[in-house]
Amino acid sequence: MRETGTERSERAARNEAVFRRVNERLEEINAAFDSVLETAEFVCECADIGCVDRIELTLQRYEEVRRVPTRFIVKPGHELADEERVVERYDGYLVVEKIGEAGERAVELDPRSD
Repeated sequence: MRETGTERSERAARNEAVFRRVNERLEEINAAFDSVLETAEFVCECADIGCVDRIELTLQRYEEVRRVPTRFIVKPGHELADEERVVERYDGYLVVEKIGEAGERAVELDPRSD
């Protein structure tokens, strides 16, 4: 059976929420080493649950992205053009913002909103 657009969007949202929760834990761990490390390693927050790509950025930069619950960090080429737009480009990663229903779902699944 083929997946509908709505089913694909829901699966993508759940996958991204998993990665975001992983990154929240990584941030906690990395914060313990903040005084000796300039950057921290996070996982790509794309929709592909099999993605194992890493993204390196400062904890401060990660916090800036997380202030907006519809924003995610992804590797270039991992963005979904029909559900998100690139809002910032950096060396090695993009900041994407979910739009429409995908944005609403991202807010619902944001672990900081629990």
